[in-house]
Amino acid sequence: MKLAGWDLFLSSLVVMKFLEAAKRLNVKPSSCLVIEDSLPGVTAGKAAGMEVVAVPSIPKSHLYTEADEVINSLLDLQPELWDLPPFEDWMEGALPIEPWHIGGPVVKGFGRGSKVLGIPTANLSTKGYSALLSEHPSGVYFGWAGLSSQGLYKMVMSIGWNPYFNNTEKTIEPWLLHEFDGDFYGEELLLVIVGYIRPEANFSSLESLIAKIHEDRRIAERALDIPMYSQYRDDPYLKGSSL
Repeated sequence: MKLAGWDLFLSSLVVMKFLEAAKRLNVKPSSCLVIEDSLPGVTAGKAAGMEVVAVPSIPKSHLYTEADEVINSLLDLQPELWDLPPFEDWMEGALPIEPWHIGGPVVKGFGRGSKVLGIPTANLSTKGYSALLSEHPSGVYFGWAGLSSQGLYKMVMSIGWNPYFNNTEKTIEPWLLHEFDGDFYGEELLLVIVGYIRPEANFSSLESLIAKIHEDRRIAERALDIPMYSQYRDDPYLKGSSL
């Protein structure tokens, strides 16, 4: 993708800003890591002789070819790849996040969870959550689930487009880590999402997708026994009106 006119002008200004920042820090531009969400910013970072990690603010990562790396969100940034100290937040393959809450009646999904994957997910409608979904990157998360007629359970969930199945809409698919006797369509499901595991990914086979989902489950189950995550089992939101 080529930049022209106003974008080129802005890019040249950003190049000068990047070089000025390196000068003030008394470091070589080649020793700098730029984290950018805009194409002009990525172009400017490379023009300044810096390494660039792109975090696209639009779902068009294929346009960011100039970047040294393109990631789904800052949750996926690995500083150690750039000779920087690694983040110390990760524990048991999980990253703590600011808790967020969603809930609603369980709805029928695409019918793939139990039938195709052998994994019974409890789908939530995305109506009313468009703003919230846009704020949170696609990926695999975990937390606690409150089901109105049953109780509280550990859960791992996917938020995203499910590229293996070529979904056309972003979905919320929690997997409650418990063996249930039947389905619970229409029941109120309340979720507290407290941690992040990995970005959304495509897979070369159904078997590799299923294996990864079960790995996500193991990570979530272990993490939710750690106090920083287990404390949210008592989150008042999960109690609802009837739990």
